[in-house]
Amino acid sequence: MTPRLIKVSPSILAIDYNNDEVLEKALADIEKAKANYVHVDVMDGKFVKNKTFDHKFVDKLKDKTNLMLDVHLMVENPDAVIDDYANAGADILTVHYEACKDARATLKKISDKNIVTGLAISPKTPVLKIKDYLDEGLVDIVVVMGVKPGACGQAFIPGSAEKVAEIRELNKKVYIEIDGGVTLKNASLLRKMGVNIIVSGSTIFNAKNMKKVIKNLKGRGFFNKIINKF
Repeated sequence: MTPRLIKVSPSILAIDYNNDEVLEKALADIEKAKANYVHVDVMDGKFVKNKTFDHKFVDKLKDKTNLMLDVHLMVENPDAVIDDYANAGADILTVHYEACKDARATLKKISDKNIVTGLAISPKTPVLKIKDYLDEGLVDIVVVMGVKPGACGQAFIPGSAEKVAEIRELNKKVYIEIDGGVTLKNASLLRKMGVNIIVSGSTIFNAKNMKKVIKNLKGRGFFNKIINKF
């Protein structure tokens, strides 16, 4: 197994992010607890039923934390808003394969902004659907959804860990992020399957000892011997 550093991206969907006091405390807490990113779920009420916030919220976050912003677009037309989120300060920008009319062009548009380029796949989307984009080096991060996109607190869908392993088999270098339903119990399996980044919401924010939970999600024995891209 290639040695790698497991990183954690806490999802602020699990907190009352509209309350500035709650938000600022949460951001300070996860930074102190050694999180690596802030996971920001953008929902438009069209691609998924729920609606969260827009690029103005991301712009506000940029002034409140030193952590990289891991922005996950669950929107119907990602091409229309890429410029907005790039200008707002997204460090990682992920679009859904299912929402792209021309995924190749969309991914290139993100990459041309010098932003880490992510491509997410929903539970029903086979890994082979994105193989060409991996082969062509258009993707920095593949985000595997462990739950149906659009809501926090769902149970992990069986077979999601195997999708991580399938992607790792196809491409040894691409970063793999798992989003949804991750707990301390299944994190170990996900690390073994080849994940690099773990997104977690309620498991982290409901913890009595946030630093310990983040440390346990990262696991032990994975020491990075190569220079990280991000």
